Amino acid sequence: MNILYICADAGIPVLGRKGAAVHVREMCGAFARARHRVTLAAQSLVKSEDDERAPVRARVIHVQSSPNTTTAVHAFKHFNEQLGLENSMPGELRRLLFNESLYQDLKRRFFHHRPAFIYERASLYGTAGVRLAAKFKVPLIVELNAPLAIEQAAYRATGFGELAAQAERWTLTHADAVVVVSAELAKHVRSLGVKASRIHVMPNGVNPELFCPNKTEHGCDRQTQPPRAETNESAVAGAVHTAACRNDMSVPVLGFVGGLRPWHGVEVLPELMARLGKKFPDVRLVIAGDGQLRGELEREFKRRGLTKRVTFTGALLHEKIPGVIRKFDVALAPYPKHNHDFYFSPLKLYEYMACGVPVVAAKLGQIAKSVNHGKTGWLYPPGNVAALVAGCEQLLRDAALRRKIGDAAAKLIHAKFTWDHNAVRVVKLAKVLKG
Repeated sequence: MNILYICADAGIPVLGRKGAAVHVREMCGAFARARHRVTLAAQSLVKSEDDERAPVRARVIHVQSSPNTTTAVHAFKHFNEQLGLENSMPGELRRLLFNESLYQDLKRRFFHHRPAFIYERASLYGTAGVRLAAKFKVPLIVELNAPLAIEQAAYRATGFGELAAQAERWTLTHADAVVVVSAELAKHVRSLGVKASRIHVMPNGVNPELFCPNKTEHGCDRQTQPPRAETNESAVAGAVHTAACRNDMSVPVLGFVGGLRPWHGVEVLPELMARLGKKFPDVRLVIAGDGQLRGELEREFKRRGLTKRVTFTGALLHEKIPGVIRKFDVALAPYPKHNHDFYFSPLKLYEYMACGVPVVAAKLGQIAKSVNHGKTGWLYPPGNVAALVAGCEQLLRDAALRRKIGDAAAKLIHAKFTWDHNAVRVVKLAKVLKG
């Protein structure tokens, strides 16, 4: 089948390092492995032209804003400058107007060679997919990864909140099917008026050829994948030199992979390290990722005298992440309590587990459904730092328990949570919708 995959979100550079970009590329890869032809249409390819571009198994179309849109956005920016204002309005205007650019570009390209169906990652104000599906008379399957308007209002307040909510409702109610990553998100979609029969829950997954525990079982080797010196992944080698390179397993290594943002709960890491240090004086922490909270975390680790025990790798290419995870003794998913349902499907959770590393995670939403406490991971009440510390201590003390949980977790993820599994479900759904 010919599949048109749309990612209109300018904040998702589809060839870059963000988790959302990984999701896009891995779904494209899964479709391709199932012998489908994929065209990926995106507004953003990389965050910076200097960034290394990740490979993707799809024909890529870079759709850019029209000259008229650029002129309007510049005029808005100039207006702000005149008034001495700083706000997100110009960027929001660009998102709104990009819909027309995207629609016109793809309508022209596919007019005589229409796709079998359109698979669109939902974006703020994104309505072009609905129009294109109607024009081509093909099914539209929209993938929703978060309640976009609510998230925008909570974390990136703008002046177009109501308009964003209306656009989200319109797109989802006009789609032929909506794929969501969690049961909590399915509840949100139902509240917008989408029939339950059109909503399909598909949690995030992994590429099992990339995220696996060892060579014997899954084709990659924990002991023979040292970080390459030319990347900042080499910082991990220094952080765990004693434990990983000299095979001195007396040095425990905790790890976190992901964006350093408020909703990921990384603010608790300095307190966690301080408490664990009382019983495990040599404990180390590797933080693989970057984000707005990095400076704050570095200052707090320094204030507590923990700087030498913590390594920040910065953002890494996705194919480098498995080698980092496999150096962890315990992986962390310390999500905090939120004032809304926990609608996430944490990519890091499945990647940790697929690599056979036991995870200590907050008992929230889909995490609680994916992790069997004490068997495929360790759960604790969100916000309970003492319970988080106790879970880490339990696993750090017991190597046999770590191996048992890690092995069970890897088997679970490889059996049920892969991108290939999701792609098969999407294609079957598209065939049903086509009749």
